Amino acid sequence: MKNLIPLALLFAPTSLVAQDTEYMMYGGTPGTAEWEVRRTVDTNFDGQYTGADEGWQFAYDGATQITYVESMMYREINGVPALYAIADGDVIIKMVDLDGDGLATGPGEVVTFIDTRAAHGVTNTSPDDLDFSDVTGELFVTNDLWANGPQAGSGISGYLDLNGDGDAMDAGEMVQLVDALGTITLQEPAGPVDIDIGDFESIMVDSAGVVISFAQQDLALYAFQDQNGDGDAMDAGEAWNFCNLVGDKVNLELNADVAAGVLYSPSCPSNQSSGLYATLEILDVDHNADASGKDIYWIVSTASANSCAGANGLIYRGVDVNGDQDLNDAGEVVLWFNGPNNGIMDYPPSTFYGASAHDGGIAFWSNAGPMGSGGTYVQNSIAYLEDLNGDGDAMDNLEQTDRFYWAPDGCYAKTMTSVPSGAFHSPDGPQFTIFGNAGTTSGGTQPQIGNNTLPYVGQTFEITLTDALPNNFVMLFAGWSNVNSTYGPLPLDLTSLGAPGNTLYASVDFKAQFITDANGAAMLPIGLPPNPTLDGRHLYFQWYVDDPTANLRGLTLSNAGDALMR
Repeated sequence: MKNLIPLALLFAPTSLVAQDTEYMMYGGTPGTAEWEVRRTVDTNFDGQYTGADEGWQFAYDGATQITYVESMMYREINGVPALYAIADGDVIIKMVDLDGDGLATGPGEVVTFIDTRAAHGVTNTSPDDLDFSDVTGELFVTNDLWANGPQAGSGISGYLDLNGDGDAMDAGEMVQLVDALGTITLQEPAGPVDIDIGDFESIMVDSAGVVISFAQQDLALYAFQDQNGDGDAMDAGEAWNFCNLVGDKVNLELNADVAAGVLYSPSCPSNQSSGLYATLEILDVDHNADASGKDIYWIVSTASANSCAGANGLIYRGVDVNGDQDLNDAGEVVLWFNGPNNGIMDYPPSTFYGASAHDGGIAFWSNAGPMGSGGTYVQNSIAYLEDLNGDGDAMDNLEQTDRFYWAPDGCYAKTMTSVPSGAFHSPDGPQFTIFGNAGTTSGGTQPQIGNNTLPYVGQTFEITLTDALPNNFVMLFAGWSNVNSTYGPLPLDLTSLGAPGNTLYASVDFKAQFITDANGAAMLPIGLPPNPTLDGRHLYFQWYVDDPTANLRGLTLSNAGDALMR
């Protein structure tokens, strides 16, 4: 049998039914404009997203604004769900679905929410990461412009849309929580320690509104909170050592388990100078997700095997057990996942590009996965990790679940986040609706059209025929219209053409010939190509039965089918 519709093959979104947590990923092909934010939805309800129709383009503009995206975060503000991300030009873009089609590709659906350069009045700010506070609603952004020392605009800034105009670029809508041109001194057990506040990489905000960030120069996590209401955290007692897993900063208290040698440090000797190297560039916090109701803090090492072997592929889980607002005490941090050194995953990760905490576990996007069909790029994948046996890690059998592969040919991965199920509208699924009336054959039956599957774009769709004449010639008509045809307006009563009781409902743009079986049945599998222009279109079908003794015209027509493709 032949496919009915020989159309060009292109990738396209398919029907979506939101299930579980969804993931948003940014990636593309180097040297091209094929960079996009892709969304996953569990269309077949199996708890995974590895089907060909379960990852699709959410936001794309030819790498105009959606380019060089470094961080993404979901947030609903004033009833508008949106995805926020750092993009080229040191701006924070906002991606929204205004027209309800489940995409952020239309006019006004990708806009600038913050221009960090304009906010600080400088020519470069180099933002690296962002997170929202559930306490104040502020969006906190790290600016890590550091060249032999801090620069104007560096540090941590907070932004809030005070006037409700959809951006945070007006007067008074930015505060500098941490100003890199100032100084902060911590009172540590070994004495005062001046900390670096000019080169923050990653950031997270816990349920108490405490802003926690990784300082690349000190290789430590510091916490900040505006306690006197002056808009910054530069005053005494407003900053503290939250977690030091590396021990490279002189006199900064080290995590007790690292100091005792029972917790592995995510570091290696520096190849540029004395001391250590580490890069904890992914932080996330799952609010109130621990069994005790406390926040779970996730610390992910993004070192690669090439730059820092032994510190790559590591994920730490932390809980402030004693409530002293840090993770430096014994038993508060565990090495939850050692990616390269697990023997269970099909594709053990060695480098992480993004991670997002939810449901007490963490999902990550890594450089591991099956190769794409072209073999050019690794088919980057998302996995979800959870501790099922309660032993404090996710290294055991069934504790790692492959969730998504970037199909069809992989991509160059950059960043990811998770969003609540159903946060963005999902287009209606594919449908096949039967309409009209069938004629009566010379055998006294009425041929019936039907379907075995639904018309998913990029998949096979099966059209059936029953109650026709046995072992007989039939044709399937298909067309783009149920209103007009080359024979005249539709529906078209064939009485005047010699076939009373028969009505043509579908324009005859395509035909396929068949012979029915001994029961008068036939079936045609139609390969619907993954072409984006098919999404949302209708294709109409009707069977023609060769029936010389039924009437003067020698035919009987079935009822018709309306296929809405998604």
